[in-house]
Amino acid sequence: MLLTDTTAFITGAARGIGLEVARRFLQQGAAVALADIDGVALTEAAAALVAEGADPARVASVVVDVTDPSSVERAADDADASLGPVTCVVPNAGILHLQPTLEVDLADWRRVLDVNLTGAFVTAQVLGRRLRDRGAGGSVIFTASLFAVRGGTDNAAYSASKFGMLGLMECLAAELAPVGITVNAVCPGQIQTAMMDKLSIDRAAQYGTSPESVLDDLRATIPMGRLGLPSEVADTYVFLASTLARYTTGQALVVDGGIRVG
Repeated sequence: MLLTDTTAFITGAARGIGLEVARRFLQQGAAVALADIDGVALTEAAAALVAEGADPARVASVVVDVTDPSSVERAADDADASLGPVTCVVPNAGILHLQPTLEVDLADWRRVLDVNLTGAFVTAQVLGRRLRDRGAGGSVIFTASLFAVRGGTDNAAYSASKFGMLGLMECLAAELAPVGITVNAVCPGQIQTAMMDKLSIDRAAQYGTSPESVLDDLRATIPMGRLGLPSEVADTYVFLASTLARYTTGQALVVDGGIRVG
């Protein structure tokens, strides 16, 4: 059990990587506050974790709009009241918009950056202040992306938001290191999630092919020959939240099956 003294606050936790991180944290002994804007999906996710064997006393769910500081403050209060002081913050909430850069509408651009980058900033700022003021250390782990370290066709808004997230992460890491708080980012590659399902459907419609053909093309770019599993990404968060990573800060760990080097 690597996380028995950890209480985590995870945004975008109703599905995908966020939910898998919550599951892995619980398996490693943490208490977890699942935070998401979708209250119905959030309730279902929390119930599923309990049905799988998680202690109900160590699972909380809080509805939050990560772009609204007052909403994040309320969610943080609710998490503290349910589980005790948060020691690990995972700004994970994010959305995807695929469109050629020259065609992206400004409203769509702003929406992606508002959720992905501003939402991560607000979450890290609100919860980071609490970590700092308690004076007991802790960790912040951003969910960035492979597209935080490289561009991609039709991916300008998402990629820009994730590049910006790494800059935010590095600044926060430098500022919080003196008070014992580590700040890092995980950069997942092509992972089997609902977001990937949507991407394959959107790309198939754009190029007049099938979703499975889109996924086959993606697999061909991965030296390991397959999409990653959410659980394989979640293990990296466990490492960064644990004492095994106590001297690791300001780092962006790419989990991509070898795409960058293949």
